[in-house]
Amino acid sequence: MNLEKYFVISKGSVPIILSCPHGGFLKPKNIPDKLKGIKIADKNKFLISKRIIQVLFEKFGIQIYYILSKIHRSKIDFNRPPRAFAAFNHSSSEAKQIHHKYHEQIQKFYQECVDKFNKCLFIDLHGFTKPSEDYPDIIFGNLFGKTLKIQNTKKFWGFNEMVDSLSKKFSIDDGLGITNFNLSYSGGYITHQFYEKRLVNAYQLEVAKQIREIRSLTNIFIKSFISAIINCLS
Repeated sequence: MNLEKYFVISKGSVPIILSCPHGGFLKPKNIPDKLKGIKIADKNKFLISKRIIQVLFEKFGIQIYYILSKIHRSKIDFNRPPRAFAAFNHSSSEAKQIHHKYHEQIQKFYQECVDKFNKCLFIDLHGFTKPSEDYPDIIFGNLFGKTLKIQNTKKFWGFNEMVDSLSKKFSIDDGLGITNFNLSYSGGYITHQFYEKRLVNAYQLEVAKQIREIRSLTNIFIKSFISAIINCLS
């Protein structure tokens, strides 16, 4: 299977992996729509991910690992288990294969990071719509700390830096304790794959709709995200 047809994907030179499963835009006619589950894509998340990757490399010479889905969520949801009807239409063997390839590539990248660097930071980028104004702008999903394994003097490597950087500009929920806001965003199928993995900090990063739609807020988010990456590498 030609992965470039369905994903934007690349190896990196630092032990950081960025995943963007819900930002895709392609709706191939040969792949039937899902019969169940959410069918709305995370607006602008694909472009935001690409901009983060571009700035990190062109301005700072940092090349991270990444896999960004081009497939619209109405066709395949990579954050649902393959047995679920909300993941893809089970009549399509191609949809099943594409779903498998996304997860297979994530695990290959993870293993390469551990083998080469003896650690890995995995960030799964998502978007949500705040149901009420009192909701945080950004919610971290880490199974209430269970997918954070690598500690440093501050707390968790790659997680603490992201929390610190984003909280300077946005209201956040770090996901470490159960709150009224984070139960629905504690981490999906992708994050769950790192529950028993070693030498990795993995989290789902949910970004509110207005941050993704208002350009000034988008730019602040990207700048804060990049600052966190630089800080954890330094």
